[in-house]
Amino acid sequence: METRYFGIDLGGQGHEVCVCSGDGTQVGRFEMPRGLAGWQRLRSEAAQQVPAGGRAVYLVEAAQSFWQEVVHPLSAAGEEVYLLNPIKCSDLRKFYRRHTKTDAIDAHATAQVARADHGLKPAYVGSVAEESLRRLCRLSWKLSEEMRDHKRRLSTLVEMVLPGIGKVWKNRYCRSAQLFYGRYLDPARARRLGRKRLGGILRRRALGKFSEETEARLWSVIENAPVLAYSYEDLQLEVSCELDGLADLERRQQKLRDRINELYSEVDPHHLLESVPGVGPFFAAAITAAIGRVDRWQNANQLVAYSGLVPRKKASSGKEKLGQPLTKKGQPQLRCWLYVAAETARHYDPEMQAFFRRLRRRGMHHKAAICALAAKLLRRIYAVLKASQEYQIAGSVGEKREKPVRESVHEVADTLLKDYADAASPLAM
Repeated sequence: METRYFGIDLGGQGHEVCVCSGDGTQVGRFEMPRGLAGWQRLRSEAAQQVPAGGRAVYLVEAAQSFWQEVVHPLSAAGEEVYLLNPIKCSDLRKFYRRHTKTDAIDAHATAQVARADHGLKPAYVGSVAEESLRRLCRLSWKLSEEMRDHKRRLSTLVEMVLPGIGKVWKNRYCRSAQLFYGRYLDPARARRLGRKRLGGILRRRALGKFSEETEARLWSVIENAPVLAYSYEDLQLEVSCELDGLADLERRQQKLRDRINELYSEVDPHHLLESVPGVGPFFAAAITAAIGRVDRWQNANQLVAYSGLVPRKKASSGKEKLGQPLTKKGQPQLRCWLYVAAETARHYDPEMQAFFRRLRRRGMHHKAAICALAAKLLRRIYAVLKASQEYQIAGSVGEKREKPVRESVHEVADTLLKDYADAASPLAM
């Protein structure tokens, strides 16, 4: 069976396509416009270039979002299509033409990747719900990062005007705190208003949850405010802009989270990952969308390698150098979600706590231990999805109980460390 490799170099104005035979010889080249016209041109050229009974292999570099208009219709048509890492394409292109770069050279190098790398996996395109869930989870995470930036800037401003105000409220961005920041940041204005009247205003805004102790701490901070050579009206305007931006992001975030919950219920009606300690509703939806169909991974090792939570391997002359950094292959956001989930899981899962403490006793850095914990957590997530059953915390098999408190987790972890060299859940295999 003769094979034709179609290397597609994507571009904003149009795509360059190079057609190579099985031995790497270029047999054709053409330009492919974007949109539906490009898809029709590709199908027409493929019908001419591929011999009767031959095999067409499409290789597309994952450049920005252009690849979707090529990969999605090819996958829907049942064609053999591979989505390539841009780094691999760039390295191979430099091997062929180090000092020259053109669209034709890039397309030719892309067509050669399949001959050089025999470990390629077909491009994965999930269902419509999975693709939407993946995109919305990424956007939601970006909005969360923007909200954290707004809060950091807001905290810097209010601490400059009123040192120590961050210790007044347990939640420094609650309703009463935001009202105070937006109206009474000027210490002179707050003093003119008076403690009793100011406390009453904030208490009504907090629906009665503004206590006398909180009021006393706030008034102490107001009386201790320094004299700044700034216009307090302009400082108030800065704070108001940050609060408005934060409120807008929160509204957008809520709309996203509502839709994410709907899509997650469609992709996984049983919400299996929410049973895993440390994996809340958002992380459950995001990780499920990032993994896709679990059956496309032969085992948990492949999934962990895909996440990039495995150390690099460096060996020479029969000697292997240990302690290498992570490969960081795959989606950065997936690693970030797993890292945060693992940080939380060690407080609620005794086995995770025991594993973490064992690594720390060996002298491993906190962040390195959390990365190892994230890889372990991903293996258990794989097991949960593969078995289609809820996660069972150590000691809870056959009984349903609430999330254990941290003290109980430490007690069980101590027992596991004492009785077992390496405690593992039945679902970890």
